[in-house]
Amino acid sequence: MISMILASIMTFFHDTLGVGWGMAIIFLTLLVKIVLFPFSISQIRSTEGIKKIQPELQKIQAKYKNNPEEQQRKVMELYQKNKVNPLGGCLPLLLQLPVLWALFGLLNTPEKFNIDFTNAFFLSMDLTKSGYLVLGIISGVTSFLQQKMTTVSTADNSQSTLLYVMPVLMGYITYTLKAGVGLYWVASNVLGIIQQWVITRFFLKEGETTVK
Repeated sequence: MISMILASIMTFFHDTLGVGWGMAIIFLTLLVKIVLFPFSISQIRSTEGIKKIQPELQKIQAKYKNNPEEQQRKVMELYQKNKVNPLGGCLPLLLQLPVLWALFGLLNTPEKFNIDFTNAFFLSMDLTKSGYLVLGIISGVTSFLQQKMTTVSTADNSQSTLLYVMPVLMGYITYTLKAGVGLYWVASNVLGIIQQWVITRFFLKEGETTVK
């Protein structure tokens, strides 16, 4: 159902506005970002709140490392004191998953939605084919930048490793998928980086940690 709606919107961009399928994918990505913008604000507000109490959180974890129950109690007190919801970033992410899955299905098999990608090119890339190294590299770089902006610094080495491993993995996956899907992912990353900066700069009050 969601895929059919997205297919109709993308077809409108292509047929009515007269843009190519590549630009239609970018416009569709932009539209999805706009629709999900309120949820993104909530997600980023939660992340920024946790970032700001991270030093105190690490002190508690170090002080009560041999007393898990007391550590958990102190952590919850810290969250309540600063009005930070540690799960505040999860719900917006879950709400986006059906849309992201629908977009993936649409762009991976456009013929199922009566969209003809024959001779669909964007910057010399055939959107129906895979194996574009440049697209994969851009995907990896933008994935790293976006993840870097949203990652809460911790002493956990595994998290630091993921910061570098995941972008490489996403770059490889983008390389193996059809360029239409890869173009969506790259556009989503770039818009996500811009969105993160805009929300942090203009939508969060200075010193704000509260999750509304």
